[in-house]
Amino acid sequence: MRKSLLFLLLLPLVFTAPGFAQSQAGLAGITGVVVDGSGASIPAAKVVVANESKGIRRNLESNAEGIFTAPALVPAAGYSVTVNVQGFAPYERKDIELLVGQSLSLPIAMSVSAATQQVEITAGAPIVETTKTDVSQVVTTGQITNLPINGRRVDAFVLLTPGVVPDGTFGLLSFRGIAGGNTFLTDGNDTTNTAYNENAGRTRISTQLSQDAVQEFQVLTTGYSAEYGRASGGVVNTVTRSGTNDIHGTAYWFYRNQDFNATDRYANGVNPEEVRQC
Repeated sequence: MRKSLLFLLLLPLVFTAPGFAQSQAGLAGITGVVVDGSGASIPAAKVVVANESKGIRRNLESNAEGIFTAPALVPAAGYSVTVNVQGFAPYERKDIELLVGQSLSLPIAMSVSAATQQVEITAGAPIVETTKTDVSQVVTTGQITNLPINGRRVDAFVLLTPGVVPDGTFGLLSFRGIAGGNTFLTDGNDTTNTAYNENAGRTRISTQLSQDAVQEFQVLTTGYSAEYGRASGGVVNTVTRSGTNDIHGTAYWFYRNQDFNATDRYANGVNPEEVRQC
């Protein structure tokens, strides 16, 4: 009877655990270790991770080893980390940018407090992901917005990643020479078209995620963690744009004229006139 009861209690955890792990895929995080000048850890340090433009504010406290963690953060620029410990000068680091799937590790060395002293870092060397084990690349908002693309098929930018090539004529992708077995995530949710093993709406179904709705995406080619699940090829981890307090938008227009096309060799070098009806 006890074994049956224990099984029923653990059963929901078995099925919900993949959901919790998957929900982190479209997000980012910040971890850090707070130490003093000798390198000894500082417990109970008051840590604030904030992003004013996104309305995010996390109040944290370092543990006995001086470690703090802020998971599940929205990928964006403008994060700041503030640390306060009694007897030490306040520490602040500004203008931190988090990319999708990124987990930044900040070593924070506190200095002994003097009269009206504060350590503030506004710019510094690029932050290295010391815990990163995967081989990945992020296609940023600037690339999505400014690079030319045919048909506004935003996931065509996956081909910018080394080791990724087209697979056949149907628009599929091959990672490291492995055709198929890829996983496509949108805001942490699996949107893989399992019938054709491709991104939803990529080739055979005429639906797709608008280019204007995509903030950035991460392409993982190998060495990714278990949270990305069953992929044997690669993982495309897309995050959509979030709203702001400013009203803005975009507009586009396709102009494809037969005069700009290559001639059809079977039509004696003449392209037929195109008729468009408004």
